[in-house]
Amino acid sequence: MNLMQTLDLTNFLLVLQMIPMIVMAWIGVIAFWGLVKNRRPKAVYIKQEQNNFGIIVCAHNEEASIAHLFDSIKASDYPHEKIHVFLVADHCTDRTTDIGRSYPFVTILERNEGPQDGKGSVLKWALPRIFAMDKENKLTAFAVFDADNVLKPDFLEKIDDKLRRGNRIVQGNRLGGQPYRSFVTKWYTLYWACYSMFFSYAREKVGLSAFLTGTGFAVDGDLLRQEGWHTSTITEDVEFSLDNVLRGQRVAFCIKAVCYDEQPHQVGVMFHQLARWCTGGYQVLKKDFKSLAFDYSKPVRKMQRVDAIMLLLMGPCSWISAIISYINSAIIFFKLPLLYFLPATGFTTLSLIFMYVAVFMTAKYNHLPMRKIGLLPLLTFPLFLFVYMLCSIKTCFFPTRKWTKIQHESLDTSQ
Repeated sequence: MNLMQTLDLTNFLLVLQMIPMIVMAWIGVIAFWGLVKNRRPKAVYIKQEQNNFGIIVCAHNEEASIAHLFDSIKASDYPHEKIHVFLVADHCTDRTTDIGRSYPFVTILERNEGPQDGKGSVLKWALPRIFAMDKENKLTAFAVFDADNVLKPDFLEKIDDKLRRGNRIVQGNRLGGQPYRSFVTKWYTLYWACYSMFFSYAREKVGLSAFLTGTGFAVDGDLLRQEGWHTSTITEDVEFSLDNVLRGQRVAFCIKAVCYDEQPHQVGVMFHQLARWCTGGYQVLKKDFKSLAFDYSKPVRKMQRVDAIMLLLMGPCSWISAIISYINSAIIFFKLPLLYFLPATGFTTLSLIFMYVAVFMTAKYNHLPMRKIGLLPLLTFPLFLFVYMLCSIKTCFFPTRKWTKIQHESLDTSQ
């Protein structure tokens, strides 16, 4: 292959790489637009009275951590008479239900039938039973937490404020618990801080829908009674979000409503969790892409429709673009003079510098001291994203077939 043929090939690969990069460009533009945009004027209260919250906690053998969640709810600034907790004990064989019964504001629902395949099926089982208990519809909103969560005292107050301003689904600001425990938890801490800022908060500021992130969210009671919970994938949060986007709803994001969520601290568990996320992403893409792209009978704004499609395509498009880029770089490095390799090197260096600055500033915004996170986890954060990409490639061809519980421990957010 002569010089001209090599240049033609590299130019073709560069153009080919630009096709999936359209998705990444959209994600970047929305993030930039959202973060530079001034806050929208505060809407007036549509509902004057504070919500009565039914808090749903799905738990399977969580005796080591669940008391910390209940204690944080007990310490909440929100009026206690407007809070009631439903502990959905899913096939529990330990002391989880005994701990729940020691708190007077907790009602126990024990599920011993059906498969253990994640939170989606548990919520589908529990909600009709909770609605039957609340025959007079006194509970006007429902919040969902995992057993390993800890709430800041003003969490429910901030979520309630969002709901009363007309938002029917609200995701809180989920941050990593025990953020400095291990190298892996530091990566997760940085990841969730960046996700909240560049994905959720940016979309909130421009009026687009965020996605639910599994825990720390609330749904208007009437909406949940009307629509129920009918998810079938292993990422029930994303599926529920898109089901409601297709109905014309929007997932709002409240950056001031902070809750802490225990993160994996072992590499093997990290791989498993990332693979589950990626598998669920492909499941939802397969389920909803046709409706988002072609069914214009759905009451979805055009920009929201495009944004939802782009978010679903982000995983596969990122690794497709990366593979093309690696192939092109190898051809340039081995087949062309070094001069041709310098622009790609310069672009990669600038991209890394920009990413490090963005991650650092996001950590500062969320009051995460870099002296505790350390320089090495920050510098190796691209490795976490690379592992995420590898999991996306693997699950595209070999998806995770079975939901597996991640073991939780006592959550101390001060570590």
